[in-house]
Amino acid sequence: MSNTGKSRRSFILCSLLAGLGAMALSACSTLGLAKVSKQSANYVPRSRSGKFCRDCVHFEPPHGCTIVEGDISPVGVSKYYLPKA
Repeated sequence: MSNTGKSRRSFILCSLLAGLGAMALSACSTLGLAKVSKQSANYVPRSRSGKFCRDCVHFEPPHGCTIVEGDISPVGVSKYYLPKA
């Protein structure tokens, strides 16, 4: 088999595993895990980093998060930020 076939197969496998990992992380609240406080998550209501809750897999519109408790601003961010694919 050529290196191209192995490379393509590796890419597909890695992409599949990354997608499954993102789905598992986004389901944290449905797994019965307790949410963490804003302070523990290093949550800030207005991000200056260019990363925003609204672009995170954990964000639940309009103001929720599967990991951080309480109301979440779409333009905030926490240490649990994971961009949507």
